[in-house]
Amino acid sequence: MSYRGDMPSGFSWFRIVLWSILGLCVIVPSYVVWSILPDLSDPSDEFYQRKGLLQSIDIEREWQDGNSIFRRITLHSNSGLKVKMTTRLPQKRSAQGYPLVFILGGLRTGCEAVHQVSQQQPIVLAAISYPHHDEWAREGMKSIDVRQYQQSVRDTVPAVLLALDYLLAQQSVDKQQVELVGVSLGAFFVSIPAALDQRVTRTWLVHGAGEPEKVIAHKLKGRINVTWLRKLVAWAGARLIAVKSLRPENWLWRISPRKLVFINSKDDKELPLTSVAALHRSASQPYEVIWTEGQHINTGRTEIVQGLVDIIMHRVQTTR
Repeated sequence: MSYRGDMPSGFSWFRIVLWSILGLCVIVPSYVVWSILPDLSDPSDEFYQRKGLLQSIDIEREWQDGNSIFRRITLHSNSGLKVKMTTRLPQKRSAQGYPLVFILGGLRTGCEAVHQVSQQQPIVLAAISYPHHDEWAREGMKSIDVRQYQQSVRDTVPAVLLALDYLLAQQSVDKQQVELVGVSLGAFFVSIPAALDQRVTRTWLVHGAGEPEKVIAHKLKGRINVTWLRKLVAWAGARLIAVKSLRPENWLWRISPRKLVFINSKDDKELPLTSVAALHRSASQPYEVIWTEGQHINTGRTEIVQGLVDIIMHRVQTTR
């Protein structure tokens, strides 16, 4: 007697096992990915909570160079957030204070960005390093910790907000001219603190773009040649580091009516022009777009760096 005669046509235990395995191959990875994705539909409250209140300040080093006083400090919030920052202040005091230019640059540049601007400029200059960057540099990639990467990304905005609290409490700062400058990777992040903190009077996005998934896919060209696979990897990477709610085109409109300036290069090979255009379209008036020649900014391209610095510093000194 055979049980196969009692089974529906085409039935086999092999098919049950096969479809069960295939189902698990879809369900398990989907659950794992979903479980590690943070809920950041509106992260504003999380940013403020993580920023917390400035609890203490460690001055790690202070020195004078020419007419400027440099300080390398670490800010400590009562939330546990730590922010490493370098400031440069004119030695000569001013009754009304000096314009503040606060830079969030590339990952490697960090707080060293203050050294890219001439000391002859009568401004207060500050730059921060990305949260936890020192830990990554010291420990290296010992393990894949997605949540720790997510925390690094999410801590960047609160770090800028905490640094602004400290800087705007300084008597040497003119509270009527607060310039927030995001450069390259920094241009991705600064639109959020600029939108949330009304004390920022003008925001600069230098060599930035929107649509992070497309930017990641663009950077993967030459490494992953299959188009659909490259796009899938870019989408998954963007989801894993929770950039959807952080994408600048979701925030830029909130900066209005304060000033916003884009500086982009016509010859930038590291950013797709469609994503640059998407960033510009997302802004509300008043805003300005400045197109320049040359490649994407990095510290090794000194002429490009100096040209961009000159544009920004001229505006800082002549317009408010």
